[in-house]
Amino acid sequence: MFARVCEYPETTVLSLVVVGLLFYVWKKKLDFFSPATVYIFFQCLTLAIAYLRLDHAMTPFHAKTWFVWGGSLFSFVSGCLLYQWNLQQVKYSAGSVEPPPYNWKLHFIFSCAILALYLIGISGIIKIAGNLILFTGNSSYWASRKVDYGLYAQFFSSAPLVVLLFGVASFKSLNPVKWIRRISLVVTLSVSVLSVCAYPSRTTLFMCVGFFAILFNFLGKRISVALITVLLALGIMGFVFVASARSQYGSSSIESMTMEAAMTMPYKYVANNYWNLDYAVNSPTDREIHPFTYGIDFFSGMLEYFRAPGALKNSFGWDGIYNESVQKIPGLNTTGYLWEIYKDFGLPGCFFVPFLVGLGMSVLFAKMKRRKTPQLVMFYVFFIYFVGFWFFIAGYKQGIFWAWGVLIWIISSVCRLRPNAPQLGEVSPQNQAECHVAGQS
Repeated sequence: MFARVCEYPETTVLSLVVVGLLFYVWKKKLDFFSPATVYIFFQCLTLAIAYLRLDHAMTPFHAKTWFVWGGSLFSFVSGCLLYQWNLQQVKYSAGSVEPPPYNWKLHFIFSCAILALYLIGISGIIKIAGNLILFTGNSSYWASRKVDYGLYAQFFSSAPLVVLLFGVASFKSLNPVKWIRRISLVVTLSVSVLSVCAYPSRTTLFMCVGFFAILFNFLGKRISVALITVLLALGIMGFVFVASARSQYGSSSIESMTMEAAMTMPYKYVANNYWNLDYAVNSPTDREIHPFTYGIDFFSGMLEYFRAPGALKNSFGWDGIYNESVQKIPGLNTTGYLWEIYKDFGLPGCFFVPFLVGLGMSVLFAKMKRRKTPQLVMFYVFFIYFVGFWFFIAGYKQGIFWAWGVLIWIISSVCRLRPNAPQLGEVSPQNQAECHVAGQS
């Protein structure tokens, strides 16, 4: 046993951090989905898996890589702790405040409109592939980059947005309208399944399940540490299924896959983020390092639909979304957010940006816990998911996620009722005013 521990010292230490964190959350009866907990848990867990070194591409980190990874973790947690310390200094009350009135019928109408756009995307898949991709004879081809679905892709890729909008309306603690809750729950579960059948995508699957699980944690019942462990195991199984259906690693079908290939698939999915990060920030002498982007590429997702980022990337020779210059193994091309921050702002950015995000997420978390409005809940669920999956993807670099954020803000803002027009089951203007005064005291 001791020999095995000595063989994998990094994995052992990081695993102990993960186990200790879960024990601390359980012992103190804390919410697992707080910003610092989510960041530490997923960063340490995924790096512990990567350091098993089941693939030759996962070489030990250079000192500079440890500095980037560890410094970013420290900065993020410092931002969270700073805000908590400030709360204690001003004696901020953690008691909940009654949310303001909200027009759930209008929310439902807007959600149905987004659902209709999503179904247009599904019809586009059927129009081109002849069926839902999972049920075609060659799913790997129809889900590959060889097939261009054009504008339809923007629609059928938005299943997580549909899940988020209908999911937030599925809980009695927030939505008093019974018939909307029932329909919303059915739509949420149906779209999660349909998204896998229509276009098998690990990102979409995880986002649909992740969004609803976090919503359940805040609006239903707090998810226990034991259930989190079970969900992680189910997530690995789900990834194996989706990746197998798409034949991502050269296997023709799930039946023809060997057990070894099935088990190493999730490992490569996680570990390639870290071996590419180490490869990127420690450029060898025989490979040209990626050009510094002067922070411009940081905003490429925001400006994607204006077509400016594409022109800039081409003219300056910057990587596209597939990180062409830093992938050790073709096809395994993810690097996580740290590489994106590093090439945009250099080493200072790897400390400053996580600090600001940790601080901002803590502010949002405190507001959401105190006053659960649909807008605050949806935005927190949206952002905390990306904090957890930062080892895999820098969401702010993709225009579709900016579009989702704008839609969430517009819908939730329009649906907020004025104090003189409360809905049945909502608080009265007088009670709302009392709650506001209580929040100020």
